[in-house]
Amino acid sequence: MLKTFVADGDLAGSITVKEYEGRYFPASVSDIPSQLKHMQSFDADDNDVIICSYPKSGFHWIWEVVTMLVNNTSNISKDFPAKYILEAGVRKVEQLPPPRVLGSHLYYEQLPVSIRLKNCKIINVIRDPRAIAVSGFHFFTKIKESKWTGSWAGYLNLFLNGKVLFNDWFQHTQFWERVRQNNPDNPIHVLFYEDAKKDPFYEFKRLARFLQLDVQDSTIRTIAEKTKFLNMKTSKDAAIRQRMGNVFTDNEYPLYRKGIEDDWKTYFTLQQNAEFEQIYKERMQYNKLQLKSIVNPGSLDTGCVETTKYESKL
Repeated sequence: MLKTFVADGDLAGSITVKEYEGRYFPASVSDIPSQLKHMQSFDADDNDVIICSYPKSGFHWIWEVVTMLVNNTSNISKDFPAKYILEAGVRKVEQLPPPRVLGSHLYYEQLPVSIRLKNCKIINVIRDPRAIAVSGFHFFTKIKESKWTGSWAGYLNLFLNGKVLFNDWFQHTQFWERVRQNNPDNPIHVLFYEDAKKDPFYEFKRLARFLQLDVQDSTIRTIAEKTKFLNMKTSKDAAIRQRMGNVFTDNEYPLYRKGIEDDWKTYFTLQQNAEFEQIYKERMQYNKLQLKSIVNPGSLDTGCVETTKYESKL
């Protein structure tokens, strides 16, 4: 059913989502129960790869990179990454030959049983939640059915309370850490968005090694260059606008906005950032993986660190 969340107190803004079994989906998604039921019947191949992330964490970018690595090519795909997100519908994907590069914003237990039983390789992408909040804010101001017309402060309030698409970032990240700890034999690779932006060649080479692919360094360097923000935007904008434009205001899909990893700094006030960091430290204190930019503020380092002052008690 449709549910509208309103920002707390005198903060302006509201957002509309579609709720099913406690999960918040885009309002435009039709017949969620049927889609999720059919998704469970998806017959995964041993060689399929699935990218699992919270929304706005860089799925489209990493999908392009992994697709190029799997196909051992330096050419950007002409395909549309969003159609490979499982909860959006699997009927078309089922007809494609493996290996397929799939995606999902769901929890591990909600993925098709075949993916879990066959131990398909999973790439868990993690991004600074402040950047995710800013990206989501801009995304929702463009989407027609869920359109956000309020303030940045109002959206941040809902984000921190998990009243946005696919619920709470903190819970999502914690659940995936439990999956990694409780299933040590499952092939799950953690990719930190900020680290990939800082040193794409190194991170993409690690990806190729995880996927057990024999890709030449020269090809990986070309992939790193061709998947830079401006190159991707030029390559993909026309196709995406044609396929998804009618869902968004101005008939334009707001996927490639700036591609700057620390753009959140232009939106967060000092007080908002201090409050966000405090909430992060309270809610994530027992996580093994910690964001360096939050636990070590002021550091020029990026990504995550495993050994911090916070002891994991999962």
